[in-house]
Amino acid sequence: MDGSGSPPAQPVRGEMAERIRAHDWASTPLGAAETWTSSLRATVSLLLGCGFPMIALWGRDLIQIYNDGFRDLMGLKHLAGLGQPTRECWPEILHITGPIYERVWEGETFTFEDALYPLTRSGRLEDAWFTLTYSPLRDETSAITGILVTLVETTARVLADRALRESEARFRAELERQVQERTAELQASRDLLKATMDSSMDMIQVFKAVRDASGEIVDFQWLLNNHTSESRYGEVCGQSLLERNPGVVQEGIFDTFKRVTETGQPATAERRYVHEQFDGWFFQCAVKLGDGVATTTKEISAWKAAQDEVLRLRDAMAQTALRESEDRFRTLASLIPVLLWRSDVSEEHNAFNEAWLTYTGQTLQQSQIHGWLDALHPDDREAAYEAFGAGRAARRLIEVQQRIRRHDGQYRWFLVREAPIIDAEGQVTQWIGAAMDIHDLHDLQERQSVLVAELQHRTRNLLGVVRSIAHQTMVQTGPTERFREQFSDRLAALSRVQGLLSRSDQEPITLRTLIQTELDALGGGEFADRIHLGGPPVRLRKASVQTLALAVHELATNARKYGALTTDHGRLSVTWRADGSARDGGRLLVEWIEEGISRPRDPQNPMRRGYGRELIEQAMPYALNAKTRYELGETRLLCAIELPLGERSGEMSTA
Repeated sequence: MDGSGSPPAQPVRGEMAERIRAHDWASTPLGAAETWTSSLRATVSLLLGCGFPMIALWGRDLIQIYNDGFRDLMGLKHLAGLGQPTRECWPEILHITGPIYERVWEGETFTFEDALYPLTRSGRLEDAWFTLTYSPLRDETSAITGILVTLVETTARVLADRALRESEARFRAELERQVQERTAELQASRDLLKATMDSSMDMIQVFKAVRDASGEIVDFQWLLNNHTSESRYGEVCGQSLLERNPGVVQEGIFDTFKRVTETGQPATAERRYVHEQFDGWFFQCAVKLGDGVATTTKEISAWKAAQDEVLRLRDAMAQTALRESEDRFRTLASLIPVLLWRSDVSEEHNAFNEAWLTYTGQTLQQSQIHGWLDALHPDDREAAYEAFGAGRAARRLIEVQQRIRRHDGQYRWFLVREAPIIDAEGQVTQWIGAAMDIHDLHDLQERQSVLVAELQHRTRNLLGVVRSIAHQTMVQTGPTERFREQFSDRLAALSRVQGLLSRSDQEPITLRTLIQTELDALGGGEFADRIHLGGPPVRLRKASVQTLALAVHELATNARKYGALTTDHGRLSVTWRADGSARDGGRLLVEWIEEGISRPRDPQNPMRRGYGRELIEQAMPYALNAKTRYELGETRLLCAIELPLGERSGEMSTA
C-alpha cells in the first residue's frame, strides 16, 4: 500500500483487497496503513495476487491479513478475523500452532501434509485437514517480522479416502491398507530424522553403498540430503557420488567411506577440498548407517583463515618489536569470532581475547598461570593438562577436543589448537591458541545415532508383532470377515501402543495409562460406574509395552463382547500392587476380575480358547518372564499376571 493507505499502482481486485483497503488498521498493533514498511506492503501484494489460500501473521502479536482463498476457509470467523491476533481468532488450535510459531520465529520452515486441525469456524468444533507450509517473513534487514502460511484444505479428499478404505470388502485390500497405515508411522519417524537433519546449519548426508557382483564397494549413492547440503549440491538423491563428485577419490574421501562401511569404525577428518562445488576447508565426521554412511560436514574455512593469519603473525611477531606485535595480536583477536589466547614459555603469563573473557566470565587475572583450567569440564582437565604439557615439551602443534564452561554454567564442546612461535634462533618465544565451538556438531551426531537406532528397533519390533498377529488370528478364524474384524481390532490396539511409545520420551508410559487407553478405545466410558482401577504408579519401559498392551486389549475386548460388561449387573475390577522393589528382585501382581458374567460361553470365543489366552499363558511368560493364572467360572473370571520388577527381566519399575 502507498502512503494514502491504498494498494500499489496496479491494485489487486477482489473482496479481500477492498476490505484491506477499508480496514481501520490504526486501531491494530500494525498502525495506519500509510506507516507500513515496504516488506509488509510487499507481503500483502503477494498474498492478494496468489490463487492459493494464504495468510500473513505480522509482528509478535501475529496480526492476521489474508486473501480471498483463505477467507473461504474461515467460515463464520471471516468478518472479525481481519486484523485480529491469530491466537484470539483460533484459540482451539493454539496447542498445535503455538509451538510451530515459536520455531518459525527462530528461522525454521515447516510443511505438513493432511494435518488435522479441530476448528470452530462454523459455530461448532469440527475436524478439518490441510496441507500447509509455515515460513518466516523477513524485512529489508533479513530480520524475521512475521509468519506466512500457505495452505490447501484437503478435508474432502481425506474423508473421501477414509470412506473408500472403509468400504473396501476384499481382505487383501484391507490388509494392505492396515499395513500402509503402520508404514506411515515408520515414515513419520524417518521424517523426524529428516527434520532434525534439516535444522542443522552443517551439511548432513546419507549414502548407500553400491557393490559389484563380488560384493566389492564400487560407488556410493545419495539417500538423504539436508537443506544446508542441498544449497550446495542441489537435488542429488539417487545420484552416484563418483559421477557427481569424482574428486572424492584423490581426496581420500571415497576410501574413508568404504572403510567406515566395512569396519563400522567412525572417522573424522579435516581437509582442504578444491573440487566440483567446493573450494574450502571442511571438518567431516562419517559413521556407519546400514550398508552405507551418514556424514556431518562443517565448513571451517573462516576458522582456518583465522588460524593461518595467527600463524602468519607468529613469524611477523618474531621480527617486530614486542609492542607492535602486541597491538597486532589484540586487533586480530578482537575481530576473529573464536576464542584466542597467547602465553609465554613459562606458562605464567597469558593474554586472552575479549571473546574468551566474555564467554567464560573469567577476568584476565583469573586466567593466569593455570587458572584457565578452571573453565574446563572437570572430566577434561587432567587430559587437557597432560596434552598441553606433552605438546609444549615436544614443541609441536597441540590439538584436543574438550568442553569449556560458559559464563552461565553450561559446558560446550570446542576444537582447541595451540602452536609455538619460534624465533630466528629456533627458540620457542610464545604459544598462540584458538578454540572453535563444535558443540552443535557433537549434539547432532548423538541425536542422529539415537534416532537411527530407535527407528531400526521399532521397525523390527513392529513388523514382527504384525506378522505374529496375522498368523495367530488366521489360525483361529481363517481368511473370513471375522478375521478382517479381529485383525483390524488388534492392529488398532498395536497402533495405540505406538502412539504411547512415540510420546514416551516426554510422557512416561504407566500401567494405569495403558489399561485406561484400551478401555476407553472399547467404550469403557459408558461403564465407568462399573469399572474400578486401583494401584500404585508403575512406569513401563518400552520393551514390555507391546506384549502387555495386547494382553490387556484381549481381556478388554472379551469383557466388552462376552464378559462382565455385557450384563447390567456385571462388574470389572483391575488392581495391581508391587511386592518389594526392582533392587531386591520384587514383583508386580496385576489382577483382572470380572464378576456377574453369564455362561455358557460362545464355543468360538477367541479369548477363552484362542489367541488372547495363548498370549497370556504362553507368550507373556516367554517374553516378560511372567507368571500367569487364568480361571473361568460360571459367574466370575480371574486373570492374574505376575511380572518381575527391574531392568533385567520385567522391564518396569515403581514410580
